[in-house]
Amino acid sequence: MKHQPGPMVAEKAVPAPPDVAFPAGSGPLANYDQIRTLLIQTGLPPEPSVYDVLWRYVRDEDPELSLAIDKAIAGEGLTLGVVMGLRETLLGQMSEAQVNQLIAEAHGQAEALTKRIESGQTDLADYGRAIANGGEQLAGPMDATALAGLLEQLSSATSTVQAANGRLLKELEQAAAESRALADRLTQAERAAVTDALTGVLNRRGLMAAVEKAQADAAAAGAPLAVAVVDIDHFKRFNDRFGHAMGDDVLRFVARHLADRLEQDGGLVGRLGGEEFVGVMPGTSVQAAAGRIDRVRADLAGQVLRSAVDGSSMGRISFSAGVAEHRDGQGPDQLIERADGALYTAKRLGRDRVVPDRG
Repeated sequence: MKHQPGPMVAEKAVPAPPDVAFPAGSGPLANYDQIRTLLIQTGLPPEPSVYDVLWRYVRDEDPELSLAIDKAIAGEGLTLGVVMGLRETLLGQMSEAQVNQLIAEAHGQAEALTKRIESGQTDLADYGRAIANGGEQLAGPMDATALAGLLEQLSSATSTVQAANGRLLKELEQAAAESRALADRLTQAERAAVTDALTGVLNRRGLMAAVEKAQADAAAAGAPLAVAVVDIDHFKRFNDRFGHAMGDDVLRFVARHLADRLEQDGGLVGRLGGEEFVGVMPGTSVQAAAGRIDRVRADLAGQVLRSAVDGSSMGRISFSAGVAEHRDGQGPDQLIERADGALYTAKRLGRDRVVPDRG
């Protein structure tokens, strides 16, 4: 998986500043109240797709999305068209019209190919009848004139089928090219559906599917599986100080930092939402995974980020993490929830640390 670097460089850091308390007024109910207010103010329909975008907005899961919505509210207004456009362009979601277009193209190509094959079968059948008729005539007595006429008929039939085969070959080559192009578009669509557009790692949808598959593989092999929920420390403070654009660069940087170190050993990384990521580590116990993530944490915490444009320091970036091991009978949500509980323990203990699940 490819990860695009942001415009920053890193160098060794100084020790971390002391922790601060959590802001009040957060949580699912507060998020719901904000969404309800937005729906009333904008007149947007309370549909799942709209709610999904607004949920990401009030939680500030995607700084680019948040900035775009802020601009829309301050400008001409947050309309359904604006919301659906942001959902498509920023969240990597294909619209229903796009999906229907791909389906229609696939059906069209299949029908065209069927017609081409049927046409070729008809040409071959005509040629076969011409050969059979010629064979019957040759079985009886023939003079030179009749033989010459028969040979002319067979020659004409052969030329006809050769021309038809030539056309069919070109049409099949064209169909193959069209099929390859459609397959590429479908592959891109599938990749976009499970990839976080900002960071290049798996999005929530792709992550949950990957965790579910990893759990099934672990159960079948009788092997351990660990996941880590990683949360960038004080990300909102960083956003407020340096802006959403630089915040996006930090998200990309951390995603690449995690992926580069986990994917090389068969692991994978996904973005759970906002500044939270999940590392999936097959064949790894909770103790080994905690040690592994802690080394990744220490490596990141030991760097200072600087702008590649003017060299100005943006300070150090650290993360807190909770690690849990797969248990039989538990699905992806339960496994991640246990790791998330360990993450909040890490935060309460002062952040910039890794805590394994003790349950």
